[in-house]
Amino acid sequence: MSNKKWIEVMTFDAKNEPVFGGPYFSFQEDTVKKATQHRFGIEYKKDARTFVNFDPEMKIILFDHLISDTDEPEKPWTFVPDGDYEGFKWLAGKWVHIDKVFHFKLQDGEAPVDDPILDKEGNKDEKKLQQKSDKNKPGKGSGDQ
Repeated sequence: MSNKKWIEVMTFDAKNEPVFGGPYFSFQEDTVKKATQHRFGIEYKKDARTFVNFDPEMKIILFDHLISDTDEPEKPWTFVPDGDYEGFKWLAGKWVHIDKVFHFKLQDGEAPVDDPILDKEGNKDEKKLQQKSDKNKPGKGSGDQ
């Protein structure tokens, strides 16, 4: 009825043998304190798609914040992503939980755009537009030869 994804730290002992787990996942900064965990997992609805990955630019582990789609939080097989992200940041030898990674909110009618061609007033950036056009020409990075 559900799927699970796990995050586990692997270290090496004095004999250079791998050791799995350890007290690495901390919830010390959360408003509701939980004990440090040796591994961390999420459980979610079987047909839901969830994200769990390390972001090298932000240097954090990101994962979907999950909620029950039937308002039954005691049933993890009803959990689906709600659009927010949680995470873990490496601090003082532990992965410390971040309850909410992103705090910005789009305005009504606004869409997320990585590298917008229009400025805030709606004017075109002709230089950027030309660069994107050049990039999309065959043989110029589009994969066509």
